[in-house]
Amino acid sequence: MLITRGLRRLTVMILVTVAILVLAACGKSASTAGQAAKPIDPAQVEKISFLNQIAEEMYTMTMAGQVAEARNKLTQISDQIPKIHFEGITSIEGLNALTETVTQAKRVYSAANYSATEGQIAVAKIRLATDALTHKNQPMWLQYYKVLLNDTQQMSEQVKSNNQSEAINEFGKLAQHIAIIHPSLVISRDASSVEKLDSLLVFLRTNVNSKPMPTQRLEMGIVNLNQVLDDLFMKHKDALAYVPLTDPNQPIIWSLSMGLIIVSVLSYVGWRMYQSGRHIVPVRQTKESDNV
Repeated sequence: MLITRGLRRLTVMILVTVAILVLAACGKSASTAGQAAKPIDPAQVEKISFLNQIAEEMYTMTMAGQVAEARNKLTQISDQIPKIHFEGITSIEGLNALTETVTQAKRVYSAANYSATEGQIAVAKIRLATDALTHKNQPMWLQYYKVLLNDTQQMSEQVKSNNQSEAINEFGKLAQHIAIIHPSLVISRDASSVEKLDSLLVFLRTNVNSKPMPTQRLEMGIVNLNQVLDDLFMKHKDALAYVPLTDPNQPIIWSLSMGLIIVSVLSYVGWRMYQSGRHIVPVRQTKESDNV
């Protein structure tokens, strides 16, 4: 009797497990299908490639000191942006970052006293931003990781030495380098991650200029900043932990396979229970025990 009940319970467990796996797989499949990205219009891709080409030409001209020619390229970039549909390419925040970058560059190139340094920074922002639109997987701004890492290390050393003036200088370099890639970050990454970076920069700027300089607080801020940078640049040591084990194209097949494995294990357990039950000798009460 006990063995029969155990086998019934085991059967119910098997059926429930398989049902859960199938339902979960179907739900995942429906969710994946619902979240499928819309294909980007090839015409829009061509327009963005053309925009990136203009930005590259503007960068080359600026570095060569051809300011008037670079200014004409900037006008072309400004004219091209409204003609592009950025849906599926970047977020609204990314589009706003691009247009704001172009607007700032116009002020620099139209100034009465043109600054070559400011012009080079402005065109670098545009060049990296258009490249981020064109190359989603390997944008050029990823090359700034080592630069920023060096900036944070230099600042950390000055903070630990309690050298406030040099710490302020190192923070200035860090902030400037982040400002150059900031539009690209907004284009390529989600807004919440960039907001974390911005908040940490405000925190560091406030504390590095405080008197006396709070060294421990700044050191913790730099540690947090490095973590945020690792997230933005996807420099995780445990990146493999995020690799899905399932094939998103065949979730049902995977789940059913797992179900078969579980069924096999439970069946084996049930068989062992049955085999062990065959060797159990029933104990019958004797007449003497009935009288006790």
